[in-house]
Order: sequence, then structure tokens, then C-alpha cells
Amino acid sequence: MSSIMDFNSWNIVWSLCFGLLATLIIVGNLLTIWIFLKQRFRKRAHFLLISLAVADFLVGLLTVPLCIAESYLEHRYLKLRNVYELIDIFTAIASIFGLAAISLERMCAIGWPFRHRALTFRVYISAIAIPWILAGIFTSIALLTRASMITSKNFVYPRTLFLSTPLLVMCIAYYVIWKKQKTMMGNQNHVVREIRLAKTLFIITAASLSTWLPFQIMLLLFDFGAIGNLPYLRATGFIIKFLQFSNSLLNVIIYPFRISEFKKSLLQMLRCCGHMCPRDRRNEVVPMHQGRLGQLHHFQELHIPNH
Repeated sequence: MSSIMDFNSWNIVWSLCFGLLATLIIVGNLLTIWIFLKQRFRKRAHFLLISLAVADFLVGLLTVPLCIAESYLEHRYLKLRNVYELIDIFTAIASIFGLAAISLERMCAIGWPFRHRALTFRVYISAIAIPWILAGIFTSIALLTRASMITSKNFVYPRTLFLSTPLLVMCIAYYVIWKKQKTMMGNQNHVVREIRLAKTLFIITAASLSTWLPFQIMLLLFDFGAIGNLPYLRATGFIIKFLQFSNSLLNVIIYPFRISEFKKSLLQMLRCCGHMCPRDRRNEVVPMHQGRLGQLHHFQELHIPNH
């Protein structure tokens, strides 16, 4: 019992919490991807949200389970620890730069609406690809550090650059959005929709940073020797890591409250699952011979009187 209640060491309670979080992240982001892809309200901006959902889905599918496995083994397998840390870095950087790309897209939509409408699909493909490319570059730098080709002291500088750049971009983008929306005239429906989506994404960004920054601050404190690897800090580290992973669940929670089309589609899908919706027979393919026999039988019932 004492080992279970000792939260400074990994135990069944931490495993259940992280396992439940991973399950919610996987299911929630799969639903998000499916809704944005299949429903009729697809917009170009939603493809950026799909890319973000994919990064969050990978957190639940790979990063959190590897964190649980690595915590149980307690650093006995160095290769597993390295794989976990590299995947954690890759998904985290892809997510944070994805949020930065979304903030720039919203800044363009609010600040320069005519230019925004003229953006080609190739621009959106680039906005989706760049966060993943940058995540791959930073993960490669981390891999070189693990291989002792780059010293840990030198690794601090690219890590600080990669973590601070998207934060600076998001702050500038949402400041521009805040200034522009105050000067926008009229109450056109498209203007209201763009501003509402920008506010929704600002809420997601602010909530994400509130769960993501504590871990980055803890890393910086370790780098500069402000805190040591003390045993009583392990429980704090688990809580901070849980907060970082919960960042991948925030979108799923916020979307239904802020995007009416998303909420309507989600409720409709849940209603269908609860009532076992029958198949749409209009789209059902009937074999040719069965269809002809059925039509003939139906014709006989209508036109042959009973004696």
C-alpha cells in the first residue's frame, strides 16, 4: 500500500492516469479528424486543424505509452528512453509550430481578408508541411546530441530558439488580430465567422501554452542548474508531464463549445451510435437479380387482385 501511495515513484495510479489520458487523446483526435474530413463544412483553414489533430493523435498513440513503459523500466533500457524522448520532441515541436502556423493563417484572414481569399491551396500545403519539417530538423539535432556529435551545452541554444520562435510568432499574430478586429466595420456574416474562429483558436493556443510551458520552464531550470534531480521532485515532474500531454486533448474539449458545425456533427454522430442508426437504403447496392425479382413481386402485389 505504501508503494502505491508513494507518488515520488511510478505506480499503478500514475499508470491509470496516463493510460486513461492516452485513450482519450486517441479517441478524441480520431473523432476530430473524421469530422473535419467527412462533413460538408470543410474549409481550407480546417486542414491546418487536421494537421494539429494528427500531431496530438501521435502523442496519445506513441508518446504517452512510451512514457509509461520507460517509467516502469526506470532507465534500465537506454534505447527505449532515447526513442521515447525523440518521439516526444518530434510531436511537441510539430504541435507548437502547428499552432504558430494557425495563428498566422488567422492573422492573414482578419488583417488582410482579400489577400487571404486569394491564397492558393499550395500555400496551405506549405503551412501544413513546414511544422513537420521543422520538427524533423529539431529531432535530428537532438539525435546528434544523443550520439555525442553535439554537446549538451550547445544543444541548449537550438532548443531555446525552436521553443521561443513559435511563442513569439503567436504573440505577434494574435496582437495583430486584436488590433485589426477593433477597426473592422460592419457585421457581415463572413467577418463574424472569421473573428469567432480566430477567438476559438486563441483560446486553444492560450490553454495549450498553459499546459505546455511548465515542462519547458522545468527543462530550462535543469539546464542552468537552478534545480537538481531531487527525489521529491519526481511527483512534480509526473504532474508537469501529465499537463504537457493533456495539451493534446484540449482541442477536442474546446471545439464543440466554440464551433457550432463541429458540435452539430459530433452530436449527430453520437446520437446515431446510441440509437444504432439504420443504413441509408438509398445508397445501398442491391444485386441485379434480387432487385428485378423484388420489383416483379411488388408489381404483382399491386396489380393482381386476390380471389
